Amino acid sequence: MFSPGKKNWIKKFFSLVAQNEIDLHVHILSEAGDLEEQIREVCEHTGILYGVPNQNLYTGAYIGAATRNEKLQVLLMESLLYIYQLHHIDSFNPDAFIYAVNEFYQTSSLSKKLPWNQLLGKRDTTQQLEHFLADRIKVHSSYNDTNFWFNHLTNGFLYVDLILFHRYCENGQVRNQGVYNDLVAGVLRHILTVKFQNPLEDPLFDGNMYKHLLLSSELTETDLNRISGTERIDGSRNEEFMVFMQEPMLRKFTFHFVVLLYHEFPSESYDNDTFLFRIGSDLGINPQEISDIFWECRKSMSAHSSEFFHLISESESKILVTQLARKYNRILWRNKDKFIRELKESKELIYLVGQASKRELTSEEKEKVRTQTMDLMKSVPSIGIFLIPGGALWLPLALKLIPDLLPSAFKENEVEEKK
Repeated sequence: MFSPGKKNWIKKFFSLVAQNEIDLHVHILSEAGDLEEQIREVCEHTGILYGVPNQNLYTGAYIGAATRNEKLQVLLMESLLYIYQLHHIDSFNPDAFIYAVNEFYQTSSLSKKLPWNQLLGKRDTTQQLEHFLADRIKVHSSYNDTNFWFNHLTNGFLYVDLILFHRYCENGQVRNQGVYNDLVAGVLRHILTVKFQNPLEDPLFDGNMYKHLLLSSELTETDLNRISGTERIDGSRNEEFMVFMQEPMLRKFTFHFVVLLYHEFPSESYDNDTFLFRIGSDLGINPQEISDIFWECRKSMSAHSSEFFHLISESESKILVTQLARKYNRILWRNKDKFIRELKESKELIYLVGQASKRELTSEEKEKVRTQTMDLMKSVPSIGIFLIPGGALWLPLALKLIPDLLPSAFKENEVEEKK
């Protein structure tokens, strides 16, 4: 097992791969030989195309107790890994993959800009990537504006990262923020064009979900105001399609989100005469693929309604309360066995200490006494730090500076290094 909420989960993941406990083979439902179609199909199936963790690619059996955000950061890594494998079928190497993702995101140059990294010390490449992925899935917004409630939501444009990583594997072009912004702006601009051109369908348009996309965009307020302006200048439509010509994979992604934004459109009314079909045709998608995408989206929403609830619920406060309750229930549940294990080991320690006064302990028993005594000594300061005012904030920093402060039962991500 491994825990994506703690450091070294990527090392643990590849350790389990090396032990043949995690299978990196992915079953594709269609016979699509086109790499881009395979990527889209897999990403729709897992949910990362929409920015939600419906199903993990390789680790579903290992992270059942993980929080929603933890599942999504693992899914982002898995999706990058899947794309990398498509391009390196005969030469896959975990270290080369980690190097490629760090190079693509330019994580080294980004981490140098953060002053607190000097305090916490230098991370190795996998820990650097873990930190970056945990941040990448988040929606960043200010506590001082009306977007506060959406801070708990996740990035709806993660699929754009995957498109750009696919291009990186083809030509070595690292992720450029300017290119990323252009692609995201093209998607948002087209969605609003659809909205303005179909005023009769406006009651079906999900404003909350669109707000979530705006917050995920990473665009400046000036750019968002320009995109969200009610006037549609003559050149804007040409501007949208120039973006789609620049990146064809963006067409189907945009249509997926159009279908999602109009999720209240009745399924029984869908046919080739509906406005949704016309929108797909305008994007250059063929009739069969338009219908496939519509039904794929509806099937995903039906099968994983709890994940899509975060995007479509009208009550933002209810989303937040529900999310926090689920998160801490999972944290408590998955750590239950660790607490029980520590208690059992403490009981065993007391027994062995008592036996030591009566007989010579075996070498194995002596090692248990040593290990469990060290765990007991670690538990006391950890609990003490947690109990002081603000301890919940100080404990993670203390563990960062003194990693060995954590008892052994809580170190499921440790990988034994080869000597």
